Amino acid sequence: MAEPSKQQVGDGSDNYGQAAGQMAKAARQAGQEAVKQTAAKGAEQAANAAAATVKASVEGGKAVAEIAAGTAAGGPLGAVLSAAWSMRHTLFKVLVCICLALLFLIVMVVSLPSVVFNSIFGLDGNKPAEGITPTAVYAEMAGAVSDVVDEGYNQSLARVEELIAEGGYDYDLSMESLINYAQSSSGYDVGYILAAYSASMLQQNTKKEDMVSKLGNVAGKMFPVTSEEKQKEIVIPVTYYTYKPVTLTVVTNKVKTGMVNGVAQYRYETAEKTYYLQDEAHTSDQPVEVDAYKSVTVSLPVYSGGAVTGTTEGTYYEADGKETVTPGTETVKYIECTIHPFDNTVIATAFGIDLDAPYEQFGITYGEAIQKMATALKMTLYGNAGNGQAVPLTDAELIAFVDRQNCSAARKQVLTTALSLVGKVPYFWGGKSGPGWNDEWNTPKLVTAAGSTTSGTIRPYGLDCSGFTDWTYKTALGVSLYGGTQTQWDNSFAVSADQLLPGDLGFLAESDGQGWNHVLIFAGYGEDGRRMWVHSSSGEGVVLNSPGYESSLSLRRPKDVDFDAPVPDNIYGTPVSTLEVEVTHYCACAKCCGSNASGITASGKVVSRGMVAMSSHYPFGTQIMINGTMYTVEDRGGSGIENNIHRVDIYVPDHNEALRLGRYRTTATIYRLGR
Repeated sequence: MAEPSKQQVGDGSDNYGQAAGQMAKAARQAGQEAVKQTAAKGAEQAANAAAATVKASVEGGKAVAEIAAGTAAGGPLGAVLSAAWSMRHTLFKVLVCICLALLFLIVMVVSLPSVVFNSIFGLDGNKPAEGITPTAVYAEMAGAVSDVVDEGYNQSLARVEELIAEGGYDYDLSMESLINYAQSSSGYDVGYILAAYSASMLQQNTKKEDMVSKLGNVAGKMFPVTSEEKQKEIVIPVTYYTYKPVTLTVVTNKVKTGMVNGVAQYRYETAEKTYYLQDEAHTSDQPVEVDAYKSVTVSLPVYSGGAVTGTTEGTYYEADGKETVTPGTETVKYIECTIHPFDNTVIATAFGIDLDAPYEQFGITYGEAIQKMATALKMTLYGNAGNGQAVPLTDAELIAFVDRQNCSAARKQVLTTALSLVGKVPYFWGGKSGPGWNDEWNTPKLVTAAGSTTSGTIRPYGLDCSGFTDWTYKTALGVSLYGGTQTQWDNSFAVSADQLLPGDLGFLAESDGQGWNHVLIFAGYGEDGRRMWVHSSSGEGVVLNSPGYESSLSLRRPKDVDFDAPVPDNIYGTPVSTLEVEVTHYCACAKCCGSNASGITASGKVVSRGMVAMSSHYPFGTQIMINGTMYTVEDRGGSGIENNIHRVDIYVPDHNEALRLGRYRTTATIYRLGR
């Protein structure tokens, strides 16, 4: 008789797909009443029940300790995984997965957004998808939400321009007065949106397309726009001319001499005289005294056969003393628009939710259920991820490492500053900071920058890779590398491996070769002779190591940094003064610069990111620090800037970026007036 078909387990390899299938099957077999009863107890009770089950089945305390750690770190999923993978034998792992899955997945049905987990566990009755993870599904959903929010932000920007056009308002004044509190990727929580949508569908038949469609219906309300009509008296520059002299032969007298064939005959007397013609036009927005001229009509001779046979008239000018020309004024209407931050109330509107209504039979409101579901999602996806930071360097280790490097004092200053954050500051997507220690580091904060799987999640605040390099240079030398790996690449130049020195940069290319994925600071050489790099690494934070991709790095050196200059005690010197400033942003397009949209600044330099336009009250070369970044005045502007010593315009390459960065008021510090 043939041996009955049996499943082989404990052969040294874990069948993850099979385990997942068993977990999904257990979830589908769970009764609705059991789901409600278990869910009412909450995720914490379920995790504790799971821990108790395993404790009764396992000898020794190691597994129980790991379960507790998993529960504390990752919620129900952390408990399940810690319990299962603490077993020595694969058979135990599978059995524990099955036992714990029933408890965990019952809770998951009502405590985790089904729009994320349906396709993974087949909770909607469909076959579970192969080879996907919650993180991957979440990233897809987060990208879809981000696209809708970006569209909502763009609609708000378009609405501002519509209001200007509809009212016939002055465009330049209106855009200058735009108050923009919004950014396309901030102010909303992806986890909350996924939870709200799933709750609105009672966790059934949830689909990404449906969620996106409903969000799209309220996109225009995501960033509310309010406006107020204003008027301003503007100066209309006066136009005046200079005049150039001309010498003319003019008819001074006309004498009748007789009649020939009935036609009167005349004798003409002429003389040379000096008159004036308009030459160059000039404008002034200030009263100015000029030479005055009055127009006169003169008789000019008409010649025939070398003799004057008649006259013609011409208009010229004569000097008429002095006069003061004064510019005029005009009252111009404009509209001050405000783009407000993301309005979270649109989420409930989009999904037709009354947040105060009871959520089924669970004794909580929709608002409470959504918040708990969003929290459970974050804990499940990221709660069991540790900081992953390196061990901080001791003072002795840091000093010893820096002293081993053969480089200038300025480079050692950069290196010392960079190494001071090793093991102390986590990686945070989009994390940027001013110079010096930031008290917000290591505190929970929403990831607002789009483009990462962490976008919309709560993470310990820190620095991303380019934020770390920029912070290091600002703190060490008072020089900003500006944000983004691409910008830092553009503001650096290639060096060879033989030329590489501490403080230089290494860039890792994207996998598709389009752009740059990571930037690091070269730290020097370790005791074993390896090249070492200090950088803010995803999942690790600021580390000092020699990464596996080290040989693939493109080696660069920041431009416009004098590494041989002495390092002052105070990198910025002594502040001259502080003042309240109104910061706006501009690009080189016609809307921002009008007829001066040539990309050439008033100082004659080609415009570049971070270049500042201010009133001529501040000479070219003036250094002004705004929110931790040092800027240099190299440009002027129209009367709106020239007549306002508190106005600061900062150049960015893109018009949409200028609009997105918006307008704000802050306190700035002047460190130097002129060069």
